[in-house]
Amino acid sequence: MATASGQTLARSVHVVLLSPVDPSGLAGLRKNLQDLGYVEGRNIRLDVRSAGGQIDHLPGLAEAVVREGGIDAILAQSFPAAIAAYRATQTIPIVAIVGIDPVASGLAESLAHPGHNVTGMAIFAEETDIKLVELLREIAPRAVRFAAVTAITGGGNLSLGAVQDTGRKLGFDVEIIKIADPADLATALSPEVLSRFDAFMFPPDVVLSGHKAEVVKLIGLSNKPAVFPSSDWAESGGVLSFGPDLAEVGRHMILQLDRVLKGEKPRDLPFGRPTKFALNINLHTARAMGIELSPTLLVRADKVID
Repeated sequence: MATASGQTLARSVHVVLLSPVDPSGLAGLRKNLQDLGYVEGRNIRLDVRSAGGQIDHLPGLAEAVVREGGIDAILAQSFPAAIAAYRATQTIPIVAIVGIDPVASGLAESLAHPGHNVTGMAIFAEETDIKLVELLREIAPRAVRFAAVTAITGGGNLSLGAVQDTGRKLGFDVEIIKIADPADLATALSPEVLSRFDAFMFPPDVVLSGHKAEVVKLIGLSNKPAVFPSSDWAESGGVLSFGPDLAEVGRHMILQLDRVLKGEKPRDLPFGRPTKFALNINLHTARAMGIELSPTLLVRADKVID
């Protein structure tokens, strides 16, 4: 099999994607693999192991993958998936997308030299969170109380301290709404609950990202400002989103996987970081909700949906 670098693998490889939710980006992942010469059924077998939104199922899924054997690499979508895989094996290569510092969380010794069997992309959600709170203050200048809404993801939301600190510095009273089960969204985000707040902020969260339509609908019923962590939220009807270019993140992850499958060790492959970020605004939603957005904010947007 010829790859982008001209090297050839002499055998078919077996890769398992471990995810807290049913992954929505499989088409893009497969396209990235094909661009590097990997064709399912011919030289790569790609299996998906999804926890279906139940984070506490990830350790068992990871242990089952390791027991299965014959795995060349594990793709881990999110920090909870990565830490579950790492606890299950320190020998099978793991290529992960993580939203928190892999060094502080124990996955790596350093970004440049991970030192273990885990590499990939580190998004550092804390930085995105701070920017989202600042943007929330821009679109809700008179808001007093906002809620940060997040799923309980087994350690994946270590950045919420930054949300609270930044919110307080900007004059907000901050409360965290934790959703243990996405099946309870309608209750957790009921009109009675939402009426207690002036605005809402959604940190990066792989579980809630699988329920965009329902979340956007429930928040929309409140007619109150909300900010979200990636471009597809605005495209799904959210008022404003800011976050890394997920297509770039996905491409880099597969490039890392390619290097691992050709024999490089994760411990020697630096964690990558996103270089592209996008501010997207859904002007149609803002108008429908009666939210006024300043011309200066609209000018700064990478994309305005109208």
